[in-house]
Amino acid sequence: MYIRFTILDTDPDSGHASGVLIAASNLRDEGALSPTEHESLKAAIAWFNEHLPVPALLQQPGNRRAISWFKPAAAEAIRRMWQLKSLLDPHGYHVEVLRTALPGMVIYEDEWQVVAQPANGRRFQAT
Repeated sequence: MYIRFTILDTDPDSGHASGVLIAASNLRDEGALSPTEHESLKAAIAWFNEHLPVPALLQQPGNRRAISWFKPAAAEAIRRMWQLKSLLDPHGYHVEVLRTALPGMVIYEDEWQVVAQPANGRRFQAT
């Protein structure tokens, strides 16, 4: 089962819910955090920037609809996403957790994630 953390905003490229890392960066930049929250958020974003590859193929026009999903083996990244959720939720960023066995046509895969083109008209429900 693949897992994805999203917010309620819709990504204009994919047409699906936006990812949590974009929301985390926005919240960090808004400045409405306590110093402790700011440091926690900054450290979380830095960890993801260091450990989670951003596939270059996402910049290709034909892949703009593709979305990323964590594999079950990404336990550390998933744990850290739950921590991000706990930072974002109190600040008005409702984080939903999506799970699926069928993310779509996989166009990229690494140790922790797959990037897939969802089937046309496919919507993923929060669990």
